[in-house]
Formats: sequence, structure tokens, C-alpha cells
Amino acid sequence: MTSRERMQRKLRTKRGRTRYRRRGASVEPVFGQMKDRQGARRFSMRGLDRCRGEWLPDAAVHNLRKLPRDSVRRTEKARERAAKRMQRAA
Repeated sequence: MTSRERMQRKLRTKRGRTRYRRRGASVEPVFGQMKDRQGARRFSMRGLDRCRGEWLPDAAVHNLRKLPRDSVRRTEKARERAAKRMQRAA
């Protein structure tokens, strides 16, 4: 069975369609962001090990770029929770 046939079979079921739809919201945006922001469109070397050597730094940079944004969100949420506690105590 080819990969195309396996995918068609998977998409015939409701569970398969749901899982495939969820993929677009969780996995694929990361690749798009890496391509757009970091120019990670192609590998310049051949072979799995060498491509992995190029991919890992790109993935690390992507994760490092997310850290400040996530820490700001956590700080804002903590401030909101503290403000709510103060309102309840007052």
C-alpha cells in the first residue's frame, strides 16, 4: 500500500480527519515560522547526519526566540492572578 493510499484510508474515518486537522494547528506552523524567520528553506549538505547537524541549530534558535515571549506571558498571567487575589481580599 502506498503512502497516498494509507493517507486516503486514514482520512475516511472521523478520527483520522480530526487528527489530521489538529496537525495543522500544532506541528506545521513551526516549520513555516522557521522557513520565514530564519530562512531555513533547504539544507546545504547531503545525508541525514549532516542535515540533522543543520536542523538542530535552527530548531534551537526557534525555541530560544520563543523564550522571552513565553516568559512575558507568564509574568502577565501572574500579575493578573495577583490582582484578582487582591480584589478578593479587599
